[in-house]
Amino acid sequence: MVVRILAIGDFTDTQCGFKAFVRDAAGRICQRQRLERFSFDVEMLYIARKLGYKIKEVPIQWFDDPHTKVNAMTDSYQMFTDLIRIRINDFRRLYC
Repeated sequence: MVVRILAIGDFTDTQCGFKAFVRDAAGRICQRQRLERFSFDVEMLYIARKLGYKIKEVPIQWFDDPHTKVNAMTDSYQMFTDLIRIRINDFRRLYC
């Protein structure tokens, strides 16, 4: 919900690691990226939208990993601070 409010309003899953780009779009998006860790997905989508690219979300089959290293408390806090960073970076015109 926070990702939808602060960054990308109409996506159901921004964290799926599977992304496909045409070469030109990938280059333009990646050269503007500033964040690491799993919030890079949200930043990529945010930049793509900012640059006017069409984005399509397609369903995939997903299986949870029982050995995940994601921590709901610390990673949620990190995601929130990264979302604020994305908005600050946008305000600073780093994504233009």
